[in-house]
Amino acid sequence: MLPIGEALHPIALLAVIVLLVNDWVLKPRFRGSFVTGKLSDIAGMVFAPVVLSAAIGLVLKLARRDPTLTQRRLVLCCAATAVGFVLVKLVPSIGTVVARAISIFGHRAGFYPDWTDVLCTPFVLVAYWMGRDEMRRLTSTSDPTAARPDRP
Repeated sequence: MLPIGEALHPIALLAVIVLLVNDWVLKPRFRGSFVTGKLSDIAGMVFAPVVLSAAIGLVLKLARRDPTLTQRRLVLCCAATAVGFVLVKLVPSIGTVVARAISIFGHRAGFYPDWTDVLCTPFVLVAYWMGRDEMRRLTSTSDPTAARPDRP
């Protein structure tokens, strides 16, 4: 089994769909809209940490290490996403470097300094909740003696 459950959480998948529809359909149609700008930021805060965590899990599995999602990995992925987001949004030179790095993969990117985007950072807590949900799911499926709602 691949260690990517947190990235396949329904809310993470919904966030990816929101990001794609927003960036490819809504932003071109409603150029400069406050709402479309924030939708992408919120969607990114929701799915980026769990995708990062799942990628780390895959690398660990390939390295024949324990790929199990841990509290530590989840917190670090959420923190790295939040700090990276804030830096890209508040430090133009960092945004430029990241945009150039993304363009290597054939996708043109641009980051525009806007301190109000930082207000979307708390949505990283949704990713934390999804990761915690995945850890509970893994614990309950791997431990047959785990307490179930129908047991006292």
